[in-house]
Amino acid sequence: MRLKYTVHTKLYFLIGDPMDHACSPYVNNMMYEYANLDAVCIPAVVPKGKLEPFISAVRLMNLPGFYLTMPHKTDIIEYLDDAEEMSLLFNSVNHVRNDGGKLVGIGLDGVGQAANIERAAGGPGSLADKKALILGAGSVAGPIAGDLCKRGIKKFAIANRTVEKARAVVAALKKYDSGVTAVCGPLHDGFLSEAARDADVVAQCTSLGLAGGCEDYDSLDFMKKLPSHCIAADVLYPTSGFLETARTLGLRRVDGTGMSLMQQKEIMKFQFGIDLPDSFLFEGEEAFATAVALRDLRLRRNAGA
Repeated sequence: MRLKYTVHTKLYFLIGDPMDHACSPYVNNMMYEYANLDAVCIPAVVPKGKLEPFISAVRLMNLPGFYLTMPHKTDIIEYLDDAEEMSLLFNSVNHVRNDGGKLVGIGLDGVGQAANIERAAGGPGSLADKKALILGAGSVAGPIAGDLCKRGIKKFAIANRTVEKARAVVAALKKYDSGVTAVCGPLHDGFLSEAARDADVVAQCTSLGLAGGCEDYDSLDFMKKLPSHCIAADVLYPTSGFLETARTLGLRRVDGTGMSLMQQKEIMKFQFGIDLPDSFLFEGEEAFATAVALRDLRLRRNAGA
C-alpha cells in the first residue's frame, strides 16, 4: 500500500479501546486507494468517557468523519446532531460524517453481517420466516437482529449474560416490527440448548473469543443441539472457539470478514457517496487477509514483550 498525503488529504480516525485487534484501518486505506481517494485512516486509542475532547478535536480540525468501535458505539449518540433511525433504535453508531459542522451517525454492523448471512443462506429472500438465535445484547447484537428482521427473520431468541439488556433488544425489535416474536434469557447452557433446537441462524455477537482477548464461552455444548442446516455466524475473524465448534459439527460458517467487507461498500456510500462495484470484494479479501496477518504478528510481539 502506497501512502500519499498532502494538506488536502482527508484524515479519518478509527477510535476505540483496546485497539491492538483492529484490522479495519488497513482495509479502509486499501479501499481509499482502490477508489482513488485522497484519504487516510489511522487507529487511535480513546478510552471510555473521553469522547468529549475527541469530538472537540474533530470540530477544531474540521475532520470529515471518523469510525468507532468498542466501547463508544452507544456513548457517541449524545454528541451527534443527527443519526439514522435504526441506529438510534438500537443505540449503536459506528460511523460518523461531518456535514459542514453537523455530525451525522449511522450503524453499519447490522447491514454488514446480515448481508453476509443472507449471502451464505442463498441470497435475497432466503431468510424469510427463519428463526435466529442471537448471542449477546451489546452494541453489535441489536443492529444485526434488526437487519436480519428487515431481511425476513421474524422469530428470535436473544441470550445475554445480563438478561435485562436482552429484553431491551427484544423491545427494540418489536418496536421496529410488530410482527416479531422473540424470547430472551441468560447466556447459559439451559436456555441456549432449548433455543438452539430450531434455530436456522445462530449469530455470535459478543467479544468472547476475540483474538488477543482472555475471555471465551464457558461451554459451547448447546451448539450440538443446532439443526444441521443452521448457519453459524460470528462477528469475530478469522476464527474463534465458536467457529471451530461449528466446523467440527459440520455447520455452515460465516466469520466477521464478510461482515466487514459488506460494510465497506456501505461505508464508501455513506462517507464519500461512492458505490463500489462488486469487484471490490477481491481487493477487500486480500486487504483483510493481510490485515489479519499483521494483527497476529503484532499480538505475538506484544505477548513476547
